[in-house]
Amino acid sequence: MQWNSPTHPALITTTGETRFVNRVFCIAKNYEEHAREMGAEVDRETPFHFQKSFDSVVFGPEVRYPRQTSNLHHEVELVAVLGSGGDNLSLAEAEAAIYGYAVGIDFPRRDRQAEAKDKGRPWEIGKSFDDAAVLGVVTPKSVIGLLTEGAITLEVNSTLRQQGNLSQMAYQTVELVAFLSRLQTLKPGDLVYTGTPAGVAAVSAGDAFRAEIAGLEPLQFSLVSA
Repeated sequence: MQWNSPTHPALITTTGETRFVNRVFCIAKNYEEHAREMGAEVDRETPFHFQKSFDSVVFGPEVRYPRQTSNLHHEVELVAVLGSGGDNLSLAEAEAAIYGYAVGIDFPRRDRQAEAKDKGRPWEIGKSFDDAAVLGVVTPKSVIGLLTEGAITLEVNSTLRQQGNLSQMAYQTVELVAFLSRLQTLKPGDLVYTGTPAGVAAVSAGDAFRAEIAGLEPLQFSLVSA
């Protein structure tokens, strides 16, 4: 089944199927240590999320350093890809809606995000822009199973920057999908970036990235000048 218009970015899957990105939901503050390093705390009552435009998604092997920033940060994340959608999903229905998983990186323009926070404005200027969401190869849940634990790491220029375990997430993927379905109708092709562990830092054009999550295809690319 084709999910969306081929004008949307086409996902690469390990089984050779054609899938297209619909919307991009991003969960913030889903790892305790990362929340602390950003001067915040995990909200144990309600997940906090924002959205990126679908055309923020890119796949490498080259990713462009964005305009209007001098402080671009890396955030390695598990990405859940939806194969079906719906409203007010139960946890069982949310699990069934997940088609598969991929390694992803959320690139925030941290200086522009900080400006928006200081002025009480939405984060969009710091989060949604060209090449702001990098995505690796999608492995179907039928192959990998439901991911609730496993090492997650990011190396930049062969130096370890981030490491953690999926079990450290305050909200697991099934809970996040169910939560989002209570706010709006979810659809096939929606992506859920599930948050990042501690260790985020600035990057520069010319840097080389290798992001890994146990059981998934590694994500490798280079950051280049726009």
